[in-house]
Amino acid sequence: MIDAHLHFWNPQQLTYDWLQYVPAISGHMGPEEFAATGASLEGAIFVQADCAEALDEVDWINTLDFPILGIVAYAPLELGDTPHIHALKAKPKVVGIRRNAQNEPDGFMTSDGYVAGLIAAAQAGFSLDMCIRARQLPELRRALDRLFAAVPEARVVLDHLGKPDIKAHGADMSGDDWINEINNLSALPNVFCKLSGLPTEADWDHWTPEQLRPYLDHALSAFGPSRCLFGGDWPVVNLAGGYARWQAVVAAAIAYLPQDQQTEVWSGTARTVYHL
Repeated sequence: MIDAHLHFWNPQQLTYDWLQYVPAISGHMGPEEFAATGASLEGAIFVQADCAEALDEVDWINTLDFPILGIVAYAPLELGDTPHIHALKAKPKVVGIRRNAQNEPDGFMTSDGYVAGLIAAAQAGFSLDMCIRARQLPELRRALDRLFAAVPEARVVLDHLGKPDIKAHGADMSGDDWINEINNLSALPNVFCKLSGLPTEADWDHWTPEQLRPYLDHALSAFGPSRCLFGGDWPVVNLAGGYARWQAVVAAAIAYLPQDQQTEVWSGTARTVYHL
């Protein structure tokens, strides 16, 4: 298994302002702490953790004794073709870029600066992870139309299935715009969907597998297993049930698939999208 969405952080050495709001996971989170999950991994994709010292974060990750197969690093894409993107080209294992946009105002992703940053990152050979909320999916689609017009071979990964509001809707997706927006995105051939992050979009303490399953089923149907990839979202997932429980939900959702398609979700798609 390749975990395509793993975070580590070291607040004793680096700065993560947002951790003050989640004290339960605000301590040091590294390979030693991850070992407690009992997960058996071939390797993982480290995804940037909104660290204030973004380039130093990459350097720290590259010192760890852990099978990091690739790094999705931060870059301020709203600045366009920023030198930060080119600095990342010189860093070992950096395969992608993520500029978290989930808390940005409307219009952020369609601004000329941000679109120019997407284009520059894609032209540099990086994949692009997109962390947004469900209400932002239409804006993402408009931004991607401009990206793919400029760089048809760009690779885009939708983190956490676009963060559907499971806490509000539960398993009942009828009338939820998320369904149509996922269908629209899946029509773009170079967009991939990360099966990750759903527990923290539900009621952290009371979610059930039955509530999450319809979202996984729809993503798998829309994108197909060859464009879906597993992400554990550790240690954020510890806020809502833990790693093993989430992995079991995904395993149950893909159990009906032929073995080769299950392998795509667990590792093959990650190799493809991140050029491992």
